[in-house]
Amino acid sequence: MEVTGNLFYANCSTTEIKANEWYIDSGCSNHMTGNLELLADVRTNVAGRVQMPTGALVSVAGIGSLSIDTAKGRKYIREVMYLPGLKENLLSVGQMDEHGYCLVFGEGMCRVFDSPSMDYLITKVEMKSNRCYPVSFLAEKQLLMKTSFLQSPWIWHKRLGHLNFGGLKQLRDKEMVHGLPQLEEQSGVCEGCQFGKQHRNVFPKDQAQRASKVLELVHVDLCGPMRNESVARNIYFMLIIDDFTRMIWVYFLRNKSEAFYCFKKFKSMTELQTGHKVQCIRSDRGGEFLSTDFLEFCEANGIQRQLTMAYTPQQNGVVERKNRIVIEMAKSMLHEKVMPYFLWTEAAHTAVYLLNRCPTKALNNITPFEAYSGRKPGIAHLKVFGSLCYIHVPTELRHKLEPKSTKGVFVGYATCEKGYRVFDPVSNKLLLSRDVTFDEENAWRWTDKNESVMTT
Repeated sequence: MEVTGNLFYANCSTTEIKANEWYIDSGCSNHMTGNLELLADVRTNVAGRVQMPTGALVSVAGIGSLSIDTAKGRKYIREVMYLPGLKENLLSVGQMDEHGYCLVFGEGMCRVFDSPSMDYLITKVEMKSNRCYPVSFLAEKQLLMKTSFLQSPWIWHKRLGHLNFGGLKQLRDKEMVHGLPQLEEQSGVCEGCQFGKQHRNVFPKDQAQRASKVLELVHVDLCGPMRNESVARNIYFMLIIDDFTRMIWVYFLRNKSEAFYCFKKFKSMTELQTGHKVQCIRSDRGGEFLSTDFLEFCEANGIQRQLTMAYTPQQNGVVERKNRIVIEMAKSMLHEKVMPYFLWTEAAHTAVYLLNRCPTKALNNITPFEAYSGRKPGIAHLKVFGSLCYIHVPTELRHKLEPKSTKGVFVGYATCEKGYRVFDPVSNKLLLSRDVTFDEENAWRWTDKNESVMTT
């Protein structure tokens, strides 16, 4: 909260200034005091300065409320600035008027009413010989008022169903309800809240250290088992992500124990491609990553291990989030063409292929493929996953009267070859070919192998 103010005050009195005496002043822009004991509910989260009559700027140390007992009950003069070192206590005429009070000067008297209608007179202040209007409050009474003015927030915290103290403060400061008194500052721990509300500490997003070069840090995670076996009888897949380029690799496994073999393949391939060494692996504490062979291999190659805490997948969030993205993209492609679930590996493989050629917030306007290889990827060859397609049959595999092509289902892109992966639902085989004609508007009718076309 930021506040500003001006003080134009003069007092020619030679009498001693009383610490509990307030001057009604039309020359200051805000209520002000130098005595913190006169205020209740002081807020120190304020920033601002007040210009004194000498021209000096004094910082505001807090803002509180002054309580006054009247015949109609207690009244509060709010937004009183606390200025350490100020000798006088000042009530701003302008601020009183702004808050709904009505002040009438005349006949050597200042009359303070609770509203412009002047139905109720709060107090009368007599003008002194120095032409000032001082109003006094007994120090003992004011301290008693301050004590009763503040209530413990704990009872209201419980009355409001263990509402957080920020919400209590908002209800009070913004006067959103009637009947909530001023509350003192709270400290301590509510046992009921700990049992009922305690949650895990926030994982900071901006403190994660990024790798500065390729393969400096790789994220690894295993997903599965899937309910449906793939064509090759795989039920797991393992994602590996390079932290620096966010390039993704996927490996499909029949058993978790194959994770070590797949990682060795990844290490050999990427180190040869990039000229860099794998320096650090971040993974969870799954048994496939803590096997004796895996640990000994990392030690022998000088690879540092970073393991997440138990039940804390957020510490390996890069690959955990990518797992979800890959699965959701694969499901979307399968359901779009009403494809059987045993083709989930083909859909996941295609999802990874496409994600490496799509933008990511972790990189600055380049794709993971370009960040890893230094080349912009081409996407003119992309086709709709699951589309009906026709594969050319080479002359060597047919006689003159047989068809020149066979129908199939497009299920992805070749890894080592420049071609397409096509699944033949009749023979249940995967075929690789570059001579493929696509019908992207139609799909295979999986419920009947003989009826192969289904419009989508």
